[in-house]
Amino acid sequence: MSRELLLFAKSIWYGALLVLTYDVLKISRNVIRHSSAFMALEDLLFWIFCALFLFVRYFQENSGILRGYLGAGVLFGSLACYVSISPYFVRFFTFLFKKILKILRIPLNIVKKVIKRLKSGLFRVKLLLRTKLVGRKKGERLQSHNKGESDEKKKKRRQKKTHKGTQPSE
Repeated sequence: MSRELLLFAKSIWYGALLVLTYDVLKISRNVIRHSSAFMALEDLLFWIFCALFLFVRYFQENSGILRGYLGAGVLFGSLACYVSISPYFVRFFTFLFKKILKILRIPLNIVKKVIKRLKSGLFRVKLLLRTKLVGRKKGERLQSHNKGESDEKKKKRRQKKTHKGTQPSE
């Protein structure tokens, strides 16, 4: 009789342990976003783990013989843990891990800002160099092409280029 009571107490412990294991999954889901497909895979792996865990335990302790009181012990331990400890466990560790991630993101955000500023600075330098090089080439062509022209002639030539297609031909 004492052996069965010991197995029943262990079953209660196993049920509570399985609920706390699932709570770790819930905490990870609260802290880090999971897709529904990934959550389904996690649940499937969890239930496979539960079945293997209980099978190995009962095989070692009771020679693989399943008794009703072992299932009742797992169920009782699971419900007791789920109602009493589980909500506080999940809430506390979710809060704790979110704060830890928030603190860890501070240096990461600083690094992101530095990289962003370096990229924008390099882009500005590249743009400045490109405009100076292109501006010089255009400027050189204009100066060599328009040597000796007065400002009035330049204005008339520009007006002719802009209104070339709009004036009626005579």
